[in-house]
Amino acid sequence: MTTFHNISSISNKNRISLLEDNVKSFLDWSFLHIGGFVNVEIPTSGVNGGTFHILKNAEDPSLKDKVWQAPRKDWIYESGVVYESGSPTTFSGIYLNNTFLPAPTGSGSYGYNVNYPLGQIVFNNAVSSKSSVLASYSYRYVQVYKSSDNVWWKEVQKETYNPSNFNKQDYSITANHRVQLPAIIVELIPRTILVPHQLGTTENIIIQDVFLHVYTENANQRNTLVDILIHQKDKTLNLYDVSKVIKNNRYILNKFGNINPSGYNYPNIVESFSNYWCTIKDSSVGELNSLSSSLYNGVVRWSIEIFP
Repeated sequence: MTTFHNISSISNKNRISLLEDNVKSFLDWSFLHIGGFVNVEIPTSGVNGGTFHILKNAEDPSLKDKVWQAPRKDWIYESGVVYESGSPTTFSGIYLNNTFLPAPTGSGSYGYNVNYPLGQIVFNNAVSSKSSVLASYSYRYVQVYKSSDNVWWKEVQKETYNPSNFNKQDYSITANHRVQLPAIIVELIPRTILVPHQLGTTENIIIQDVFLHVYTENANQRNTLVDILIHQKDKTLNLYDVSKVIKNNRYILNKFGNINPSGYNYPNIVESFSNYWCTIKDSSVGELNSLSSSLYNGVVRWSIEIFP
């Protein structure tokens, strides 16, 4: 009578706080399985004759000459993805001045870590800015962000499919501050409804609304992504418990963006650590905007029913 009910620990994430992580994981995994990945091989030609396999020295003052980045970030780290008999290219290492340094740690004086979300190689020691650094990898066609994880500001970066722009000034902005398009930002909005679950208990069904902000460089991309998202009405998801995943060291990436050898893919995490389930009860389009000749926006609203 004198303490909270339905809450066991202040450190545990409960149903609403689990939602952003789960929606991002669901979108990341699902886009891969409809072909939402782009493979980069050595050698390969990109749009307008550019090359995506060439990494360049990142202008990070805190890690001078140690960080090398690709034109596109959000490299794919999941395994077991197949789409129409094709799969994402597995990152196996880099070529530094024609010498192969195997993943995940490099070798000798050229040890490194791989930051998959930022698309970067972080060397243990400085590497000459005149060096040649090449890599084969795959990146996500659609980048998904959680609004609660955003740092103080981010810069939308256009024309990242044209690597001839790799020398432009916007690459001097550190990768964690850049949003490359197309992108989706997941935002919980202040509309939460509690509905009694069953007689004899104090548990409730939670109805939580979520905005999915879609940003693209053309109207066709925007309309395609909006169409995919609104068709998820009636989709049922199991929600994994973030606290348990962390406690058991099963996140597929560690805090540095490296692959965790003990980590699980999204389906395995759901299978092992799901506590609740939810349904996308309703799905609607809130906005379709043309912000400029090369920036288009749409907002999809999901009303998600979360069961105890």
